[in-house]
Amino acid sequence: MINRFLIHPLVRYRLRTKALLGLWALFFLLVAFGIHGSSTGVTAGWWSPEKPYTGYLLWNPPPQNTDATNPQLDFRSDLLMAHARWIRWDELMTSTSLSLSQLSHQPKFPVINTNIGIGQNMLINQHVPVWHLASLSRPATWGYFMFGAQRGLAWYWWFQPFSCFTVLCLLLEILLQGKPELAAFGAFWYGGSAYLVCWSNWPAYLTFFLALSCLSAYHILQTEKRSTLIVWAILLGLSIPGFVMILYPPWQVSLGYLFLLVFVGLFIRDKLHHSFRSLYRYRLLALLGALTLAGLIITAYLHTCWPDLKIMAATVYPGKRVSLGGDYSFALLFEGMYNLKTIYQTPLGLINQTESASFYYLFPAVMLAMALSRKFFLRLGVLGWLLAFYLIVLLVFLFVGLPPVLAKLTFLSYVPPYRADPAIGLTSIFLCMLALARAEKPLGEARSKWEGWMPWVVSGLMVLLFVWHGLAFRKLTGTFLSPLAVGLAAVLAGVVSYGLLRGRRAIFCGVLGVVIVATTALFNPLATNLDHLYDSELAQQILYFNKRSPERPLWLCYGGVNTGMLVTVLGGRSLAGQHWPPQLSLWHKFDPFKLYESAYNRYALVQLDYAERNQGIQFSNPQEDTVTVSVSPHAPLLKAMGARYVLALGEAQGKIKTDELTLLYAAASGNFSIYEIQP
Repeated sequence: MINRFLIHPLVRYRLRTKALLGLWALFFLLVAFGIHGSSTGVTAGWWSPEKPYTGYLLWNPPPQNTDATNPQLDFRSDLLMAHARWIRWDELMTSTSLSLSQLSHQPKFPVINTNIGIGQNMLINQHVPVWHLASLSRPATWGYFMFGAQRGLAWYWWFQPFSCFTVLCLLLEILLQGKPELAAFGAFWYGGSAYLVCWSNWPAYLTFFLALSCLSAYHILQTEKRSTLIVWAILLGLSIPGFVMILYPPWQVSLGYLFLLVFVGLFIRDKLHHSFRSLYRYRLLALLGALTLAGLIITAYLHTCWPDLKIMAATVYPGKRVSLGGDYSFALLFEGMYNLKTIYQTPLGLINQTESASFYYLFPAVMLAMALSRKFFLRLGVLGWLLAFYLIVLLVFLFVGLPPVLAKLTFLSYVPPYRADPAIGLTSIFLCMLALARAEKPLGEARSKWEGWMPWVVSGLMVLLFVWHGLAFRKLTGTFLSPLAVGLAAVLAGVVSYGLLRGRRAIFCGVLGVVIVATTALFNPLATNLDHLYDSELAQQILYFNKRSPERPLWLCYGGVNTGMLVTVLGGRSLAGQHWPPQLSLWHKFDPFKLYESAYNRYALVQLDYAERNQGIQFSNPQEDTVTVSVSPHAPLLKAMGARYVLALGEAQGKIKTDELTLLYAAASGNFSIYEIQP
């Protein structure tokens, strides 16, 4: 029976289909065991220092090495993927914490989370599970609804790279007109690149929606099966709102143009305008149904979020950020060639490991080959020409810039040059995979003498290009790179360029694949539990005092590292936390004359600093995305909001005037104290 109804159908599937089914079997296995790659373990050293962190899958470092914020963790921690990355701050502190806070809220998964300040619209954040129609287009969050905290986090973490790989693989197979092995490698190249891995797979999620939209629209125009039209129409109707709701214009605009050009290229190359000769009524109905579904979801989203979207658009940061391009450095363009080192150790001249993450750009080899060989140029066809054109446009924007009017008309004003990496990287990958497929000599076709020499010439030029870039990168970063490292990177670029232009899959895919795996495979940890959030001494006391209070008390969290986020994760109300959009109506009560509005009218992690009764309230910005509010726990406005408990962590305990507060609990380790505000 098993052989007849299960094994036999699988045998009939294509190898590509079996591979994708196996991939998704792995996905469900990871979810079932609650294995994820979040760096939330970093917070164990802050919020649960009394016991070792035991959340890593393969190995847990000994107690003396549990400080996850120390960049000098031993080699074994990295090798066994037991190293949470503090640089993934916005993942571990904001997206993960905010998602978990939705599970502890009563009722669960609200649109407005009343535990953050005076209430935060959670539908704004694409990473957060919300009980709303719009969540139909947020599949990465579905796991929280079905499986709870740990397995929900695992679903969220793995859905992004797995779905991106799957859809890109299917789309690349169309671009390459077959060749599923090359399509799979191209999808792996993108998904395994440092930029995606170091940004917690967030660009992969956006790419998934765009690639699915492109793939669905293509199949609606190409398929001859009526039943298939329904499936692709539903996928198109769900993927468009998913893209719209990401709300990160730097990636949306630059990647959006790429996929628009890809669809135009496919439409022209495959003559999709002929598709309306058959099933044209059904195709039109499918497109209309997809747009109707997308419109319903987007309308519901805008109805819920419009007031907050207007506030976000008027913020100091990032709402009023405008980019005209023209200010990018050549030294940064190919910085991804050194990601094997830079994503683990930040050199001088670069901001941090995440900001230095990029791609292995090999598009110059294809562009040079197009310029040197007319036959190679013609082989790439309209798709190759459009991709090359888009790369030129992006490079002009980066290094020359655009007039203000043109930048605004094209929406490139929303794209800071240092956020164009995903678009350049994916365009480069598409172009390279197309070139590799076209470079393979057809049976019976002889190469001209110049075609035999051209790959060698281009490879030599690539070596010179990357030596030049390596010297510029060394100048920017001091002695971070040795001359040997520059030479090796240049030789690597030359070798893979030769394999690319000669159609040698083994050389190109083998060498580049090893480098990609070596670069990023060990960056994110493999973690299993969330005990440090729910079972620590601090967590137990927060839960205890929350239950003890008949009303919903407001916690004032001073010192330490954003304990306000932990309070909301556990279902408590906190003034501190991640505020996006900014809660202007709240802060205007504290700042009626709006003297500090520029300080809090921004995307920000709000922190509290203890102040005396007579000091008044002050706002400051230690950094662009942080707001520090200096306020006394006795402020009448706070009492009116229901402030009852003061949580002081670390050195902040020394600032507290204990004669004005009632001590309720002091940790034996001296790490934290909890006070009650006297009436």
